[in-house]
Amino acid sequence: MRLLEYPPPNISVQTVDEVNSYTSRLVDGLIHELTTSDDETAYGNQNLDWKSKDIVFKGDLGEVNEFFLQKRWSDGLPIIPPTIEAVEAMLKSAGRRPDEVIGTLVPGNRQATVWAIAVNGVMAGCRPEYMPLLIALVKAIAEPRFGLEHAGSTLGWTPLIILNGPIVKELDFNYGQGVFRPQKQANVSVSRFLRLCMMNIADYRLGETDMATFGRNYMPVLAENQYDSPWPPLSVDLGFAPSDNVVTVLSCGDMGLHYISVGNAEEHLQGLVNETIRVLGSQLVAILPRFGPEVHPVICLTPLVASILEKAGYNKKRIRMHLFEKARITAEQMDMHLSRQSQSVKSELSIKESVKLGKLPPDFGVSDDPRRLVPVVHNPDEFYIVVTGMPSRNRSCVIAQVGDQGLAVSKKIG
Repeated sequence: MRLLEYPPPNISVQTVDEVNSYTSRLVDGLIHELTTSDDETAYGNQNLDWKSKDIVFKGDLGEVNEFFLQKRWSDGLPIIPPTIEAVEAMLKSAGRRPDEVIGTLVPGNRQATVWAIAVNGVMAGCRPEYMPLLIALVKAIAEPRFGLEHAGSTLGWTPLIILNGPIVKELDFNYGQGVFRPQKQANVSVSRFLRLCMMNIADYRLGETDMATFGRNYMPVLAENQYDSPWPPLSVDLGFAPSDNVVTVLSCGDMGLHYISVGNAEEHLQGLVNETIRVLGSQLVAILPRFGPEVHPVICLTPLVASILEKAGYNKKRIRMHLFEKARITAEQMDMHLSRQSQSVKSELSIKESVKLGKLPPDFGVSDDPRRLVPVVHNPDEFYIVVTGMPSRNRSCVIAQVGDQGLAVSKKIG
């Protein structure tokens, strides 16, 4: 694939005359790219294709890291050199053939073999016993419904990994205080592995296939504390058995925190409603023209908050229904953001038109009253509730998923 760049600034801030002028200048370049053959400039030519056990470099730790950095095989941090011995230790834990293809990763359309997964696992600092999880993780992001090809869009979202099951304790994942802090080896190295896979297998490259305006760093694995939770874990909500080890992956768009100093369940719920409106409302109205068939906000509750709600008679189903009914914005607010106009671009897509096109459920357009309240998700079950974080603190976290750029995927590990 050849790339022909439309010159800056962004087309959305140009006048019609400017767009016509810039476009006319691209014609000669377009003809050249379509009528010439130049292997040196062909897109993807720099992707190295070597046999699995070829030695690509020899040197000390600093020299190896410099080599990987120059080849853009690292994320800018020092890597663990993927020696044959280290990779084979990972393969032994996997119990699979090295050439087995787990999936094809876009945008590079390159095969993620067990060998490639092991190599990137070593580089990220993963232990051999993590391999079944790493394989399940790659299976998840390889599914078309995940939307991996959108991770390099202007928004530049990063995948959020949620982990359930006995594996959380067995592999020493942090599921308590500071769960998103980069200190526990398992939480951080597994997330770093995913980013390295996106670079080295999916072929995401800054300024080429990764065009994020600002972007987001990878987040440590969100492991659920099902040991101190009053409810079944997220994996059970999704149809898995309580004893199953399950990984769920979804896009992470925005995150918000709220603090409640009193112990009343209703006040905690109101705080969650307010934060859900703030985090999801602002993001929702920006993506509604492409709302997607699903959207899964992640509601993280500490064991303390979960116990307060449970003692007041709130189970997960009731909490989800409460959020669905209360976390709403007006149709006028939504339409205001759906309709926009600039000098060169005119786009008007109202709620009514979105419903007609199937972008929104029918109940979004039950009337024309601009003051009516509309939900921020399609249905209550779309809320994912995860118990995690410092057990004794009364804080909650709301994470918004980018529903228009891919869906959540869950895989059983092993």
